[in-house]
Amino acid sequence: MARLGNQNPTQSVILEYKEEESLYQKAIEIYEKSKRTAQEWQVNLTKHIYAVNEDGLWTHTKFGYSLPRRNGKNEVVVIREMQGLQDGEQILHTAHRTTTSHTAWERLCRLLDQAGIKYESLRATGRERVEIPETGGRVEFRTRTSTGGLGEGFDLLVIDEAQEYTADQESALKYVVTDSKNPQTIFCGTPPTPLSAGTVFVAYRNSTLSGKGENAGWAEWGIEDEVKDIRDIELWYRCNPSLGTIFTERSIRDEIGEDELDFMIQRLGLWIKYNQKSAI
Repeated sequence: MARLGNQNPTQSVILEYKEEESLYQKAIEIYEKSKRTAQEWQVNLTKHIYAVNEDGLWTHTKFGYSLPRRNGKNEVVVIREMQGLQDGEQILHTAHRTTTSHTAWERLCRLLDQAGIKYESLRATGRERVEIPETGGRVEFRTRTSTGGLGEGFDLLVIDEAQEYTADQESALKYVVTDSKNPQTIFCGTPPTPLSAGTVFVAYRNSTLSGKGENAGWAEWGIEDEVKDIRDIELWYRCNPSLGTIFTERSIRDEIGEDELDFMIQRLGLWIKYNQKSAI
């Protein structure tokens, strides 16, 4: 049997909830109708995201998570969106780049097709949409701007490529879920590089890990400090939950180049203390 990456976050803050009161099972079942199998770590994050309190409201009104590249972090979002469509939720999925937003739309359509779920979709670059008329559920896909989302209301806000989420964009978007009876915001991304423009993801991580986040959850896979040996295979497995399923040791070996810091950020999940753009 092939060795698998570490399925548990290296750091997390999960608020208390009763596991039997998480509504995650239905979401996983719908996702797996597409002939895909959710990995253990994806199931666990879905469980936390779908946790509810005694009033039936989300335990985590905000949930953020960070993984090194190519680990399948967007599968957790698509699990949430597939179920959200069935539940009649209004969802806004935002990304930093138009290509990322479009890819997320394509992924959702493909999985709905494979799961045999009927839907309608609009293909318009930068403004794609998927909806299920019978339930009223819809997902809007947008590229983030400092004004995008103003004047519209949603139940779920997805911040994809969260490492590039800026304070200007946050001030335009965070109010779009205010009117929802049960709002939720999901941040997903990788640790910022020295050139990343975003500051919101870092601030959210810091406040949640320090226990200051209100109704906030967090999970990450990564190293806490720079390491001497980036070829340490044990570190690869510790920081990449999908190593052994989505990619291999050999493919990681091929990624190693002269820029060791970049490898630590992108593949070992290192959060650096300094950011050039935010400093400027």
